[in-house]
Amino acid sequence: MKKVNIFASFFCIVLLLSSCAKTHYAVKAIETSRIAIDSTYEAKANPQMVALVESYKKQFDAEMNEPIGTAAQALTKKYPQSLLSNFTADAMREIANRLWGDVDFAVMNMGGLRATLNKGTITIGNMYEVYPFENRLVLLELPGTAVKAFFDFIAFNGGQGLSNGIRLVVKKRAVESLEIGGKPLDENKTYRVATIDFLAAGNDHMDALTQATRLIDSNEQLRNYMIEQVKNLTANNKEVDAKLDDRITIY
Repeated sequence: MKKVNIFASFFCIVLLLSSCAKTHYAVKAIETSRIAIDSTYEAKANPQMVALVESYKKQFDAEMNEPIGTAAQALTKKYPQSLLSNFTADAMREIANRLWGDVDFAVMNMGGLRATLNKGTITIGNMYEVYPFENRLVLLELPGTAVKAFFDFIAFNGGQGLSNGIRLVVKKRAVESLEIGGKPLDENKTYRVATIDFLAAGNDHMDALTQATRLIDSNEQLRNYMIEQVKNLTANNKEVDAKLDDRITIY
């Protein structure tokens, strides 16, 4: 008796169906309704599911509520510079220096900072609130011409998170003067810039960063580095703090 190849038969059926005339559909009407998500649904909660969620929630809360440091004052964000953006960018440069050697400056976008770091105890959960995205710390080797274009954008945009070592003076949304490491910008030099992979890809309108001749990826999330930074400060009896200075001056 001859065996039937099931896959061959299935393939023939698919061919027959695909050869039939296609049916065309058109939307005749759309009906909508509002479903309120309220306590009505809590009354119908599955006890087993609630117990499962609660078991994970206890573990999650214990981890997120772990204290790791203390903030000397409330660190908020605002343009052109802020306590939170200065603290973050300075830490990024310091961490990058440890990873890769001398770094000229670091860049963090204001949009990547999502909460205030309040005065007092800092927990792991607080760090997740400030740095919720899965951005990784990267190092760029950026030509001087691209660095110029980048700071032209910063001047027009009204600031961003820039590390110490930068002295940028902006007048009428244009660069009036710029020093990096105490020296004027050299368009013939290649600068080493610490940032996050999100910005290195040109997001948040930072197209100039895509002109890097080399990118080194730490393969580690910025948030994890920042958590370690706070822990290190605590281990050295230091509080998390920052100050406003003349890294960005706008007239």
